[in-house]
Amino acid sequence: MDSQKYTHLLEQFGKRLKQVRKEKGKTQLDIEVATGINNGDISRIENGKTNIEFITIAKLAEALEVEMIELFHFETALSKKEKGNVLTNKTIKKRK
Repeated sequence: MDSQKYTHLLEQFGKRLKQVRKEKGKTQLDIEVATGINNGDISRIENGKTNIEFITIAKLAEALEVEMIELFHFETALSKKEKGNVLTNKTIKKRK
């Protein structure tokens, strides 16, 4: 995998994390208090701007009261616009 694909995965993970956090009615500060992870770091994770360690994922899942696998359901974190972009890109690639 090239670095662009890894970056995309980090972005998708971050979007999903933010989605789950909001669904649970929690703020970044709530997560900081529960995990000890600085809310600035949480923001960077949610924006796909930093790599994330396994133990951090475990702490986040515990604070959100979800199984870790829930944070990897990226397709549910895509916006309608992003889904349209993905479909458009696939269509363009097929036509070439």
